[in-house]
Amino acid sequence: METFFTPARQAAWIAGPFLHFLVLLNHHDDYRAYVRAHRGVFGRFDEHLGVVPERWLHCTVQGIYTPTTAEQTRKLINATRREIAGVRPFTVQMGPTWPGVTAVTAAMYPETGVAELNRRVRAAAETVPGIELRQQAAAFWAHSTLAYVRDGDFDDRPLNRGLRDLRPQRVDVTIDRVHLVSQRQEPAAGYYTWEVMEEFRLT
Repeated sequence: METFFTPARQAAWIAGPFLHFLVLLNHHDDYRAYVRAHRGVFGRFDEHLGVVPERWLHCTVQGIYTPTTAEQTRKLINATRREIAGVRPFTVQMGPTWPGVTAVTAAMYPETGVAELNRRVRAAAETVPGIELRQQAAAFWAHSTLAYVRDGDFDDRPLNRGLRDLRPQRVDVTIDRVHLVSQRQEPAAGYYTWEVMEEFRLT
């Protein structure tokens, strides 16, 4: 595997924290239990993985990687309320868990609901002068990160085998809100933290 918090990625966050739209997963008991089931496997790689504490579990809907003013934030909040009006809560299945190149993630299926949230919050952000978004990916990737690689200099075959053998039962999560947060990168800890700026309920 490769280190997630590279010097380039850390340099990009020097001007942070940055506004992000997240689906917070820390209050879903079934998903917390699903994540907890991986502790034994992750515990064998403490020096190499930044295991995400349960309170910081999330799915990133959209990141804004430039500093924003209070006025821009206010306009973004108002625009987001307009854009997501009428979006109904939806349910996704969490899992399976995938060991990727720089992180271990849990898949979210179907991806269409979170992709629609992404489309709408991007539309809101694009109405705010001065906010510039990174280029949209060809297809939105809905996922939740369980662990980031802090030091990729290790043999990851035992981790891959451990995750393959574990395979906890997948769980359903109902998404009924999205949050705008001020997100911080914590390279020493090996994950991200945030402060909630606004909550948008789906109705």
